[in-house]
Amino acid sequence: MSTISKEMLKDQELMRSTEQAIWDIRFCLAGSSEKSDIRLVLAAYLLSRVTTYNNPIGINYSELCSGDFGLGEDGSLAISEVLSEDEWNRLLTLTEKYSPDVFALAALKCDLSFNARMGSTEATPDSIIQLALRILEISPKDKVADLCCGYGTFLVRSAIEEPEAEYYGYEINTGSKLIAEIRTHMVDDSIKIILKNVFDLLEVDPRQKFDKVFSNYPFRIQLRNLGSGAEFIKKISDEFPGISKATTSDWVFNALMCEVMADAGRAVGIMTNGSTWNSIDTPMRKYFVEKGLVESVIALPARLFSSMSIPTSLIVFSKGNKSVKLVDASKICHEGRRYNDFTEDDLKKIMSALETDCEYSKTVEIEDLRSNEYTLSLSRYLKEGISFKNAVPFETVIKRITRGAPCTARQLDEMVSDEITNMQYLMLANIRDGIIDDNLPYLSYIEPKYEKYCLKDNNLILSKNGYPYKVAIAKIQGGQKILANGNLYIIELDLEKVNPYYLKAFFESEQGIAVLKSITVGATIPNIGVDKLKKVEIPIPSLEEQKRIADRYQTILDEIAIHKLRLERAISKLHHIFDDESEG
Repeated sequence: MSTISKEMLKDQELMRSTEQAIWDIRFCLAGSSEKSDIRLVLAAYLLSRVTTYNNPIGINYSELCSGDFGLGEDGSLAISEVLSEDEWNRLLTLTEKYSPDVFALAALKCDLSFNARMGSTEATPDSIIQLALRILEISPKDKVADLCCGYGTFLVRSAIEEPEAEYYGYEINTGSKLIAEIRTHMVDDSIKIILKNVFDLLEVDPRQKFDKVFSNYPFRIQLRNLGSGAEFIKKISDEFPGISKATTSDWVFNALMCEVMADAGRAVGIMTNGSTWNSIDTPMRKYFVEKGLVESVIALPARLFSSMSIPTSLIVFSKGNKSVKLVDASKICHEGRRYNDFTEDDLKKIMSALETDCEYSKTVEIEDLRSNEYTLSLSRYLKEGISFKNAVPFETVIKRITRGAPCTARQLDEMVSDEITNMQYLMLANIRDGIIDDNLPYLSYIEPKYEKYCLKDNNLILSKNGYPYKVAIAKIQGGQKILANGNLYIIELDLEKVNPYYLKAFFESEQGIAVLKSITVGATIPNIGVDKLKKVEIPIPSLEEQKRIADRYQTILDEIAIHKLRLERAISKLHHIFDDESEG
């Protein structure tokens, strides 16, 4: 059987033959997409084995199913499950066309050359692996783990680059494990692929530690769906006090990586961008930063993953860090028609940015991280130079901007009503999670001089003081009047130019937060001046694109409203349990 080497991967003629062989194998397997990843890899692997025989064309289907091809029991069973006799007969014709090396490379590369472009999520992009390997610097005799190893892509590349290290892959899916076993076997048959929920790793040996750890873990999994991950969370809750049911699963996987990382080790994880700055994960980021576990975070370009559009970041863990290096590599890539990747120059540029601060990297001290909710996105720490495509000054989409009513506490007390009226009062505290409370305080009257401070439908509401800033959209019913407090900006937008919910989504995004942060003055009481607010530049795409983003935003707002209503009803039932049971 052929063993893959670095020299083979660099042989352009061999790689061209491999690409053609992959298409020929696909043609022989045409007609069914079920278990297509396993079929492709298994077929290429079997062809690489039988092509070494004196008479490969004579290996009939029954001999194939009963033969020992180094796959173990699971692999042997898979042959009859995923390959038919007719398909094998067609595949055998390829043995006269290609060499064992070509078929071996096909088994290694087929998910990268076709399936990854067509939606496979099991293969980590080679660009990310190349970057991770430069950061990890795997040495001979290192003990290396890939948690959630999928198809074993990282392990394959790592073993080719450093064959003297000791490799372990952990995967929960049986089909993915089989593919990983086949592919790693093409490189080094000593690589161990273990079928296991990664959260059970510490159950076997709590002292299990690795010098280098990599994980391209699944994104956006609800914690209740992590299986034994729930038990893992309970066990480490004392050590990681920020973990809760609301915690993004990214940080649970990150916690696991740090748990299995040796004291002098290093780990690399691929996480969603939102987890680097959202408020839900602030307690977790605080813990990791304050413990010195975060070494660096790199914002990656879009479309590296051809099968998904979720923005991602590469996070590096080690121990004893006194600061965090933040890199924005989102624009550093070769843009392809289907997906983006890194050239050698791109990788050198990113590695250089990790070593030395430059226009797209910065070393951020822990004190600065503390004052910014432990945000791990570079844009938060850039005081100038924030730019966007299709950017315009904010004032070009504003019809009118004013502060709320300058009422004193005494004047407000005089206007407050105990009765329900069509007049209400909006304060900063009445905006929660970007939504205006339904039960605003009622007013008995509004003085004429304050009428101009009443909200109009679709006004954008932005808090003037107190970071982080609050953003809301006013929804005014017929005959209703809502008087805004003086700590709020009331912004009447030009609806022919901008969708208010698009704008709200922007100001609540990491980029929008960075923009507002960049014009904030005052340390004790942070605030935004109206002149700077009007001059700040914001991205304004077409109204069609704005509507697409706004519709998605409003859909999620509706989901939040439904969940809040259910919660209120559940709380009401909770408070009446004793009364109901007593009556019974």
